[in-house]
Amino acid sequence: MIDLSEFKLISPYTFLNDKFYDEVDSAKFPKFITRYRNHNFEEFKNLNNEQWVNLFGKFESPILPKIKNIAMRYHGHQFQVYNPDIGDGRGFTIAQFYKNNELYDLGTKGSGVTPYSRSGDGRLTLKGGVREVLCSNYLDALGVNTSKSLSLIETGEHLSRNDEPSPTRSSVLVRVSHSHLRIGTYQYHAFHQDVQSIEFLTNMIGKYYFNLNDQNNQPIKIFSEVVRRCATLAASYNVYGFVHGVLNTDNINITGESFDYGPYRFLEKYEPNKTAAYFDRFGLYRFSKQADAIFWNVQQLASIFTLMVNKEILIEEIKKFVDLYNQETMRLFFKRLMIKPNLDSSKNNEILEAFYQILGDQEFSFEEVYYDLRGGLEKIKNRKDLIQKYQKYQLEKIFQNHNPINEINLNNLNMIPYETLHYDEIEKIWEAIDKNDDWSLFNNKIDSISKLKEANIINGLG
Repeated sequence: MIDLSEFKLISPYTFLNDKFYDEVDSAKFPKFITRYRNHNFEEFKNLNNEQWVNLFGKFESPILPKIKNIAMRYHGHQFQVYNPDIGDGRGFTIAQFYKNNELYDLGTKGSGVTPYSRSGDGRLTLKGGVREVLCSNYLDALGVNTSKSLSLIETGEHLSRNDEPSPTRSSVLVRVSHSHLRIGTYQYHAFHQDVQSIEFLTNMIGKYYFNLNDQNNQPIKIFSEVVRRCATLAASYNVYGFVHGVLNTDNINITGESFDYGPYRFLEKYEPNKTAAYFDRFGLYRFSKQADAIFWNVQQLASIFTLMVNKEILIEEIKKFVDLYNQETMRLFFKRLMIKPNLDSSKNNEILEAFYQILGDQEFSFEEVYYDLRGGLEKIKNRKDLIQKYQKYQLEKIFQNHNPINEINLNNLNMIPYETLHYDEIEKIWEAIDKNDDWSLFNNKIDSISKLKEANIINGLG
């Protein structure tokens, strides 16, 4: 249990200055209906509903710091086209807090108009909020480094949207993440030729997010860490079959944390060309190109770091992205299957090729293959039905060079539920809410995802 007497919310980003954000006011909503509370945060679980709404709906709680509600300034490449006319347009950071010596943000989505809303209303549809809660919970259960939805409150407004039947219901979301500093944050200050702010930002990132002391807090170390974290993120999308949909530079966090779930998809069957956003007409961010997209974004950051670091040194760091991505992809692949890699790398490539042949044949769903074959030979030898199901692939031959991990326990392994989050599942959940205000499918899904997370943690997969 966390000692709540030691816990407090602090004003956000006091280590920066007002060149990085604008103070804003939250919207005044006509209604507050709590639809989701994340009970995994001890800091907030004992709040009653009135306190919860005051804190995460009205943003008027006495436990909030004096300075709050800051909309971050940033620019970004959107589908690789530079856009200087963006920033936090429907969200802000209300506070930060420390937990286990790590700094966390409380960030909103749908909380009202800011200086960067352009012609938007600064609101979030209830469907959008439901989708983000489901996505962040599922990714977290799988073990992906993601922001975590903390609260979803329906706010009683009727919104008009081009991509949803309208009018549609409104909501405000609060999520917990490690940072709201993005590659786009650097781009904002580069656009304004503010080298001093770029250097200042880099120093603060090293101090507050990468825990570097004064001697090691150097721009090249910051850049190297961002490269590593972004490569790790890209690998996790690959192994867990996730299509983010909008991998713009303003959606790439310097902490390598996945966030902001709009038009996402999880692979149903293995489809390298799967896209999530209907407006991604050329498939720029399709599943098989996500690592390329993130790598491209890191290169945009590198161009800014040339103001502080020798170009040739940065090029050497950028080159590491591919190897880091490949290494992490292989590590996560074996972790998901709960088997050991072979000391002979050619054997590892063989099993990877064989596994993707199974996926590529599209006889089975993406998640189904991982679920069935998790545990390798130790599981397969105890499951004649699996040998029969995959008989044309000769599973014993595929897995012959890879032993299960030492701590594997078949009883615990069998406790892992088969869980997916496909598009049609989400649509059914929303249809029940939209037509009948029936939240049972949503709540059941959250519960089953929680069980998945618990089982994954027990098996070392979380």
